[in-house]
Amino acid sequence: MDIQQRARSLPHPLAWGLARRLFLLAALAAPGVAAATPPPAPAATPTAAVPTATARWFNRDLVTFRAPLYGNSPAMRARAAEANLARIVDLPGHAAMTTQAVPQGVVLLAGGQLVTVLTPADRDVLGNESFAQLQQRTVQRMQVAVDAAEQARLPQRLLGGAAWALLATLVAGALLWFVRWCARRMRRRVDALVQHRVQQLRSPSARQLLFGLVTSARSLGRLVGWLLVLVMLEEWLRFVFGRFPYTQPWADAMGGWIASRFSQFGQATLLALPDLFTALLIFLAARVVVQAVRIVFDGVATGRFQFVGIDQPLAEPTRKIVTVVIWLFALAMAYPYLPGAETDAFKGLSVFVGLMVSLGASSIIGQAASGFTLLYSRTMALGDVVRIGDTEGVVQQIGLFTTRLRTPLGVEISFPNNVVLSGQLRNYSRDPDGPGLWLETPVTIGYDAPWRQVHRLLLQAAAATDGVVLQPPPHVAQSELGDFAVGYTLRARVIDVGRRWQVRSALHANIQDAFNAAGVQIMSPNYEADPESAKIVPKEYWEGRP
Repeated sequence: MDIQQRARSLPHPLAWGLARRLFLLAALAAPGVAAATPPPAPAATPTAAVPTATARWFNRDLVTFRAPLYGNSPAMRARAAEANLARIVDLPGHAAMTTQAVPQGVVLLAGGQLVTVLTPADRDVLGNESFAQLQQRTVQRMQVAVDAAEQARLPQRLLGGAAWALLATLVAGALLWFVRWCARRMRRRVDALVQHRVQQLRSPSARQLLFGLVTSARSLGRLVGWLLVLVMLEEWLRFVFGRFPYTQPWADAMGGWIASRFSQFGQATLLALPDLFTALLIFLAARVVVQAVRIVFDGVATGRFQFVGIDQPLAEPTRKIVTVVIWLFALAMAYPYLPGAETDAFKGLSVFVGLMVSLGASSIIGQAASGFTLLYSRTMALGDVVRIGDTEGVVQQIGLFTTRLRTPLGVEISFPNNVVLSGQLRNYSRDPDGPGLWLETPVTIGYDAPWRQVHRLLLQAAAATDGVVLQPPPHVAQSELGDFAVGYTLRARVIDVGRRWQVRSALHANIQDAFNAAGVQIMSPNYEADPESAKIVPKEYWEGRP
């Protein structure tokens, strides 16, 4: 036979025995082949239709077969190698790995007995692996697996591993108890310190802020504690796995995974440092500009000077607009330098957030635009007495989204800015005569009362009212000549806007006293017919009838 002739030419006396074993193996794997027909040559390269198979024994990957040999598929070769190693290790003595070159490739021997045959077709061609590298790596892996299997059978090794595992468990338990004890002790000290600081703070907002910071710190500390516990458990498990030969690959895999994670994190951090430094410089520059803008507009808000036509009422909203624009510009400039900005996930998240803002914040943006319109159009200011629809009050705040009024009864009412802008707004505080507002009181008097007397009585009541100023002087206008009566309107100036309702009430009382004393009947609000007697109150009954 061809194999026998080649084997006889080998100088080593073991070659003939190896050739005979290979021949018998091939004959058993291909029983349908005639004895006189020479066996087919091994495949030089693996075909795409033949799947690869990895020989795994004693919890370790040994070698990956990529081509059939003498009709044996890669899976059959892998299972045969695993069975040979298990059989050889069960024999007495140490099984040392050796190799023997044959025309088909190389024969791997354990303790002088056949394990498997490697061929050049088993190389990792895509990984540019040479046949010598494949042979060296496979021998090393098999020798490690054989040594581990032999050591696992030693009672002293098992007892030693169990003792180390028990000791590691005790140490891990002690460390966990110590960490929990330290956490409780630290929490008690922090709580005592917080209580001491809270007692020294007088501001309720400062106390709430301190409680919020302490709550956040507790959550962060709890997270750090759990991470520490997980690290300790991982190290304990890795140490225990490393004490036993069968589970030692798991320990190596865990250590390799952690090392690779830290390595990737470190490399990513080092690669991201230049871009992070650039983004930091951009944000620092934006912060410097924002601080300069704040200083300028603080001066405008205090009235020290004006800046490009912006006065005190517009200083704060203008500063906010400029600040937002600066930070948006800085974010747009720093965006390409942020870690992960070039990834599809980051871009998709940015598009998703932008879509949510554009769809869900349209009404909010409309409210803000209305607020800026009210501020910059100077329709009203803080402290003005205005009427929005049917509500009259003093302007308390013109916010970005709402405008707040306080009614004379002390009720605070908020109006959305778009409602204020789209409705009717009356500002009673805007008058060319100076600060304050005009109070208007309409009365209806019959035609039988001389209008000059009515004017005199109304002006007399205004002069007797506390809170009504005489400059500019009050005046009376005949607003209507009705079918049965004349309409008069008294206009009086009030400086203290906050007391307008008290002044109005006192003015109405003085008007009644003046008309009752003069015997002139007030026909408000409607006049339909003359009564049988004048509807007046004699002076002797002003304090009430007996």
